[in-house]
Amino acid sequence: MFLRFNILFLSLLFALNLWLSVSYAGYSGWLGIVFSLALVAAAELVVARWRHLVLPAILVPGSVLLLFLIDLPSEMIFFSVLATAIFYFALLSGWRLKHYERDETAKAMYNIAMIAALFVWYAAAFGWYLNIAFPVWVLLLAVASITFLAAHASFFVNQIEKEKRLIYGLFLAILVAQTVWVQNFWPFGYLTTSVITLIIYFVGWETTLTFFLKKLTSRAVFFEIMFLAGAVALVLLSTRWYPVI
Repeated sequence: MFLRFNILFLSLLFALNLWLSVSYAGYSGWLGIVFSLALVAAAELVVARWRHLVLPAILVPGSVLLLFLIDLPSEMIFFSVLATAIFYFALLSGWRLKHYERDETAKAMYNIAMIAALFVWYAAAFGWYLNIAFPVWVLLLAVASITFLAAHASFFVNQIEKEKRLIYGLFLAILVAQTVWVQNFWPFGYLTTSVITLIIYFVGWETTLTFFLKKLTSRAVFFEIMFLAGAVALVLLSTRWYPVI
C-alpha cells in the first residue's frame, strides 16, 4: 500500500511550510516554528513511535534551512517537490512498520529516506557554516547529533540489538564529525563537501548493517572500498576548486 490520504495531506502541509518559509519574511519567526512543531506532532500521530518519527522530525527544519540557500526559483521548486516526496515516504515507511516491523519494503523506503534526509542536513549545515561565521565545533556538534539520531533509528528499524545500535550509532557520528573537521580545510563548496560526507557515512553505515545482518563478505568489503574511492574521486574531479585565502 503506497497511497495514504492522511500521509499525503501531511506531505502537502510540509510543502506549504517550505513555500511559506521563503515567501513571507515574518513566517521565519515564531509562526514558522509553531507550524513546524505542529507538523511534527501530527506526524507522530501517524507513525506512533519515536524511532519512526526521527526522519520526518529532522526533515522539517533541515529542508527549510537548505531551501534558504537556494537562489533560483526553478531549483527551489525542484527541491521542494523532492523534499516533499522524501517526507511522504519517510512517513509511509513509519506507518507500515508500525503495523508490521518486518516489512522489508518499508525498511527499504526508510533507509532511502534516511540517506536523503542526512544529505539535506549535511548540505544545510555546510551551507550555513560557509555563509555565517560561527565556530566549527557548532558544525561538528550539529552533524554528529543528526547522524547519531538517524543512524540509531535506522539500526532500530533494521532490528539491530540495542547495545550495538547505540555503539555503532556513536561510531558513525564520530566518523562523520571527523570527516567534516577535515573538510573544513578543503577548497570546495557546501554541496561537494556534503556529498563526500554522505558517501563516507553511507559506506560506514552499509558495512555495519550488513555485518550485523551476517551478509558481510570480503568481496563486499572490497567493493565498498572501491565504491568509496571511486565515488569520492569522481566528485573531486568534477567539482570546482576554490582558492584558499
